Amino acid sequence: MNELAMDAMEFALSPLVKLISRGRKAELYAPPAAPDLPAALDRLAQEITVMSFNVLCSVDGTYGCRRRFNGVLRTLRGEMPDSFGLQEAHELWRWPLARALKGEYGVACNKGRLFGAHEGTPIFYRRDKYDLVREGVFWLSERPGIASIGWDASCPRIAAWAVLLDRRTGFAYAHFNTHFDHKGSIAMANSARMMADRINALGLPAVLTGDLNDQPGSLPMEYLAAGGLKDLRTSAAETDNGNTFHSYGGEGKIIDYIYANHYLRGAALYKVIRDEYDGMYPSDHFAVAATFTLANSRLLSKI
Repeated sequence: MNELAMDAMEFALSPLVKLISRGRKAELYAPPAAPDLPAALDRLAQEITVMSFNVLCSVDGTYGCRRRFNGVLRTLRGEMPDSFGLQEAHELWRWPLARALKGEYGVACNKGRLFGAHEGTPIFYRRDKYDLVREGVFWLSERPGIASIGWDASCPRIAAWAVLLDRRTGFAYAHFNTHFDHKGSIAMANSARMMADRINALGLPAVLTGDLNDQPGSLPMEYLAAGGLKDLRTSAAETDNGNTFHSYGGEGKIIDYIYANHYLRGAALYKVIRDEYDGMYPSDHFAVAATFTLANSRLLSKI
């Protein structure tokens, strides 16, 4: 599927429940269908490491981004993943990080016209290893092609995606990155449905990173599972079931995730990164990282 078709794609989603929220009608969509498993044999399998990190959009004060910048940068460099997705990355995060990492990482979906001055969900990828083949964004709403607030969400929410090609081996995978709404229960579930449908429609090995703002076993996670996505926290041979959100001493919970689609061929490691720098955590979320194997069943040039 080409990028234009991906951006324009609409879904015939069946409403299960209707409610009135903030003066608007919100519909809870049915769970996604399981993907069609590829008939072709694996042509190339490759182990990759991926990270997700909500860097906290706070600009000033005790937890201002300037004070925490070094800690975030050191966290990213400490893992050197193949690709990583950021959440709450406004322009005071996106552009300084892109400059600081320009020798090591390229960045997809980092254009100001897409995100404005507010939160973005850029995807960084190792410049020494990968070529950026495609990239795009869509909004988590009934109108994914334009900036909009979806369903009962409290604010606009966006998702980014990038297709990366290992220039040495020919292995390719898609990285999707997003941040679900934190209040709208209908929006969270429908966003999960949208993410699963988009990932399955692309037809590539894929990873989903994000702050999904709900805990394991919740309806959004059930929707992702129904769509064929595997939570690497529960799939990895070596894992960490600790909280990913700590709120600098507040209530802790698991709300940050790394998922892989049905091209997953095994997961070696999932971990929560709790390092402190300069006497503090670099964000109110811990970064999470996973090392796992995906397989290509068809050549990128034939997609």
